[in-house]
Amino acid sequence: MRIKGFDISRAQENIDFDKIEKSGAKFVILRAGIRSDEDTYFKRNLSECQKRNIPFGLFWYFEATTDTAFEEELAACKKAVKGLKPAYPIFFDAEEQVQIDNLTTAQRTDMALKFCSEMTAIGLPSGVYANPSWMQNYYDSDRLTGIDIWLAHWTNNPDVPSKFNYGQKIWQWGTEIVDDRKVDSNICFVDYPSLTSKWYKKHGGKTNDSVKTDTKSENKTSCFKSGDKVKVKSGAFFSNGIKPISAVYTAEFVIQRLSKDGTEACIGIDGQDTGWMFCKDLMLSSKKAVSESNTASDSSSINVGDIVRIKSG
Repeated sequence: MRIKGFDISRAQENIDFDKIEKSGAKFVILRAGIRSDEDTYFKRNLSECQKRNIPFGLFWYFEATTDTAFEEELAACKKAVKGLKPAYPIFFDAEEQVQIDNLTTAQRTDMALKFCSEMTAIGLPSGVYANPSWMQNYYDSDRLTGIDIWLAHWTNNPDVPSKFNYGQKIWQWGTEIVDDRKVDSNICFVDYPSLTSKWYKKHGGKTNDSVKTDTKSENKTSCFKSGDKVKVKSGAFFSNGIKPISAVYTAEFVIQRLSKDGTEACIGIDGQDTGWMFCKDLMLSSKKAVSESNTASDSSSINVGDIVRIKSG
């Protein structure tokens, strides 16, 4: 099994995800953050994956050289990914020379293993991203037995396999040009959506965000239809994480189109797009008398084209 995918971060800025799909990529691994900061494009990239139902994984780049700094970075990571159910694991990524110079092999390995343990505790499958040098010299690879490895070893040709074998599930082999941007390219050797679906059921009873097992449940996700008149719930954000101007909360919009999975709607006025919103943050303008709590619990009654209002908060 060889599944093509990319890893994406702020470095690719506003990369066109339609072009990512057209390139043949079947999954994307998103950088959720670096140090104690969420990646500035994380919410945008996450939304792009979700609206297209692209299976995604995550990684967090650590630079910590002390226990205190590590705990701060770990806390920031947990905050950023809380509530997500990615179809691919979330990976620990440490590459800095300062970590080689100031930490022992045991300390670096402890950090990687604690990350994986903490991710399991919050309900996420996890793994470690590393190149052969780190696996051989800077981690105790024996202690990483049983941990999913995402190996970075560039041969610059996906048909020229890496000579290193650490049981890696994903191999980062080099780069490609997509949308005039250089993007790291990967090959996955396992069916992660199926594996993580089983993992979630074992650890929390829920499948991942990319595996649809119930057609009826999937249909319910499409809570609106094109042409529905809607309003935005007070305080809601666009699905890319940007807060709308205050006028958005009082205006009436028309749903232009829905995302593939039906969880997001593009709203607009007079045929002009205003932006993408999560359906849960919209309400039919024709149901003003219905309380926000009832609207949220009965979002399946909203259809594309309904006029809705975004709830505050």
